[in-house]
Amino acid sequence: TKTTFVASINISLLSAEPEKRGVLCFDVNEQGLIAIGQTGSQDKEICVYTSQGEFLYGYTFNCTQSFCVEWDEQHVNIYFIRSDVIISLDSDGNILDIKAVQDTIDNNSYRNSLLYSTTRAVGNTTYQIRNDMGIFNWIATSYSQIVTIDATGAESIIYDVNSMQLAKMITVIVIVGIFVGTAIGIIVRGLPKYRKKTDR
Repeated sequence: TKTTFVASINISLLSAEPEKRGVLCFDVNEQGLIAIGQTGSQDKEICVYTSQGEFLYGYTFNCTQSFCVEWDEQHVNIYFIRSDVIISLDSDGNILDIKAVQDTIDNNSYRNSLLYSTTRAVGNTTYQIRNDMGIFNWIATSYSQIVTIDATGAESIIYDVNSMQLAKMITVIVIVGIFVGTAIGIIVRGLPKYRKKTDR
């Protein structure tokens, strides 16, 4: 079963930084290294950055289900939600371990905290994922920024795809609007027309 699962996801190491995309999930270890799960279609990516936003390495893999990422000291764990499988990887892309996750209340609660938590605290620094797209924040399906907040409350943006995400969202809305408008126009033109009768 392990061999079949590994073959199906076809995971490989990324030594060069790929195109930055929206953030689905993230985690931060005690050294301040940030693991980011990025959006995509079938091919997903996890990228590891320093606390200053410098790319170190990453992984790409086939995945058509939800996933989340966590640190296990210096190793990265990928949690495949639907399959209930966790794979542990080192910085060279080697698979160290594969485990099945039992369906328990505690495990489900922990999984949801990985999936939906938007903050991580390491020492006196808070790491936060967020959107800064105004009225479009409420329809965003991923996050566009990662910021650090120090003990004084000062913020630093270390990962930012806000402009790109906003442009994509506006494009999609325009295309959907054109499609809906065209469909309504076709329906209206196809309706039978009735002429009002007048008394002579």
